[in-house]
Amino acid sequence: MDFETFVSTFLIWTEKKVEAKKDDGFPICPFARRARMMDLIQFIDARSNQKEMLRTFNRERYEIGIAWMGDGDLSYDLEELASDMEEEFSDLFFFTSTNKSGHFVRNFTNCIFIQLKQDILDKRSYLDSTNYYNSWPAEYYKLITGREKP
Repeated sequence: MDFETFVSTFLIWTEKKVEAKKDDGFPICPFARRARMMDLIQFIDARSNQKEMLRTFNRERYEIGIAWMGDGDLSYDLEELASDMEEEFSDLFFFTSTNKSGHFVRNFTNCIFIQLKQDILDKRSYLDSTNYYNSWPAEYYKLITGREKP
């Protein structure tokens, strides 16, 4: 798959899987549709020069970066790379999304999602004031938020 095919496939996957409502009436990510519709997603081809490419996220223009790391088995530890990047950029979150990760939906390829830390913390705080997290298993809630489920 080339990069342009990845981007178009990712957008279709997001619309059909991530924006779709779950049994509890909430989408997996209640902010995904807005980001897609407002062109707030930066797509980054990080199949080579991974750290250098992850550093190109434009936090002034975009709310989220979707870094495509490539298909199949990678020659490096994706979680370790994400952790290294979080150490370098304390104001950003770096989440892995693969065909082996995710509670509600699995990605069709290997990605790192780059998000503005304060923006995500504010959105989580808002979601805490709703019933959004009620259907989340405690272990997944802790994995994503870093907190015990109330």
